[in-house]
Amino acid sequence: MLVGGSYLAHRLWRSSGRFAGVGCLALFCSQAALAVAPYGSFTGESNIDPGVMQIDEPSYLGAPIRKDLAMVDSNGDSFVLGEMLGKPVILLFSYYGCGGSCPIMNTLLEQALADIDRFELGKDFSVLTVSFDRHDTTESMRTFVDENELSSLDSSGWRHAVLQNKKADLETLTSSVGYKFFWSRADEVFLHPNALIFLTPQGRVARYLYGTSLAADNIEKALIDADWGRISNSSNVIDILTGVCYSYNFKEGKYTFNLSLVAGLAALLFGLSLIGLSTLIYRHKIRLNKEIS
Repeated sequence: MLVGGSYLAHRLWRSSGRFAGVGCLALFCSQAALAVAPYGSFTGESNIDPGVMQIDEPSYLGAPIRKDLAMVDSNGDSFVLGEMLGKPVILLFSYYGCGGSCPIMNTLLEQALADIDRFELGKDFSVLTVSFDRHDTTESMRTFVDENELSSLDSSGWRHAVLQNKKADLETLTSSVGYKFFWSRADEVFLHPNALIFLTPQGRVARYLYGTSLAADNIEKALIDADWGRISNSSNVIDILTGVCYSYNFKEGKYTFNLSLVAGLAALLFGLSLIGLSTLIYRHKIRLNKEIS
């Protein structure tokens, strides 16, 4: 496990471009990244097995989230989580005093979304970054957004937020999606997964993607998973075929081509075509015999 870098390191990373960003991602974050905390030690476990932070995905896929959780965004507007539903939502947990993996995750997501042509942020889906740190305030949130040049996103369907009732609602929200985080007193850092959580328009967990899988292609497929009800009833054949031909590989943490399913479908279509061809030949022979007789 590595300790998240400083804000200066993040600024250097951002200015160096996407390919440098991939290298920094490998350095600063993994599925259980560490991030520098902005305040002193408080009681808590010091030595924690990072394995306990792994999200038990099969247990939470399809799980509902509370829609009445009250939040405040970086513009100072109050809202409840349910107001963002009705379309898929990408939920990203961060904390606003972080100078390492959290800014990088937000920036990588911003870059990946810029490469998506099939779905439009704000129209087809939304993004919600919410703090899991009960010490975060609207002031620390605005500082995070401004310093990481994310303020332009707030009007495009992406909200950065803090919970209004952190003491009661923070545990409710994180536990409903299986998200675990810990404070290391010895290192004065948070340990937490760097994951995107895709919610359906009805507010159920559809997919998890981790920091190493933030490619536009993976995000597109996860959005199809999250909005499959609408996609399957639409006329967009490409999205339908994408949803059928690709499946999420839990072991690799990314979408892979479903070769066995496609081979099975191809075999089925080939068999049906043979049956159809045989039927046509048989009918043709019967018609010829009738003409001869």
